[in-house]
Amino acid sequence: MRFCFRNREVVFDAPCLMGIVNVTPDSFSDGGDFFDTGAAFRHCLKLHAEGAGIIDIGGESTRPNAREVSADEEISRVVPVIAAVKKQKPELVISVDTRKAQVAAAAVEAGADIINDVSGLEHSPEIAEIAAANATGLVLMHMRGKPENMQNPENLLYEDILSDVAGFLEKAAQKALDYGVKRENIILDPGIGFAKDTEQNLLLLREIGKLRASGFPILAGHSRKAFIGKLLGQENPKDRLAGTIAVTLYLALQQVEILRVHDVRENRDALKMFKFCAQV
Repeated sequence: MRFCFRNREVVFDAPCLMGIVNVTPDSFSDGGDFFDTGAAFRHCLKLHAEGAGIIDIGGESTRPNAREVSADEEISRVVPVIAAVKKQKPELVISVDTRKAQVAAAAVEAGADIINDVSGLEHSPEIAEIAAANATGLVLMHMRGKPENMQNPENLLYEDILSDVAGFLEKAAQKALDYGVKRENIILDPGIGFAKDTEQNLLLLREIGKLRASGFPILAGHSRKAFIGKLLGQENPKDRLAGTIAVTLYLALQQVEILRVHDVRENRDALKMFKFCAQV
């Protein structure tokens, strides 16, 4: 499986870790920790040094019940960080986590290599046009509703969670292709924790390998998520590292290509040890 963006190519012979940098005051796990541009910049470099192949920078929280911020506010949060990182480390691969076309365009102009759209082109279909024009990578994620209402009961009703998610992602990918995005520039994300309850998240994880039948690489964002906390009785998201690592190793077994995590070093070390043991 290969993934291309901005005249670069990644061939996945092992999971790639995507490090999370939330330039927000209200993200579920680390809101406020990296809200300052300097702190966010330093955290990007730290995650890269720890083994992140991609750094995902977001300026709007998409946790349940999060308020939407304006495009201008989101741009003011993420663009200075992207520009600073690209100035010092131009080789570092940057993803912008946004569902707004205006933010995506500004981030790409600042140097972002990948657009990570949690709405799967539902919020701003023009994002696909921006991705096509700039040959960036494009992550398409499954979500119902918006962050402020995605966990409402009506958004948790599925006939078949795997088929419904797969169908949504296939339509989103086709929409991107129709806009001119190249097939090798697209990655699909089932949206763990977005418009899903605990059991639905587990069902998706158990069957996630089947999503690879689409021919696109798969990204999973499971790090510190609420379903881990519920199953392990851990209210504080920062206590969920062991649970996150367990899911990371399971996803590696399922050959998921990109794993989006907060704790890069710990997940990297777990994957290394897993590989050492598997080779014995």
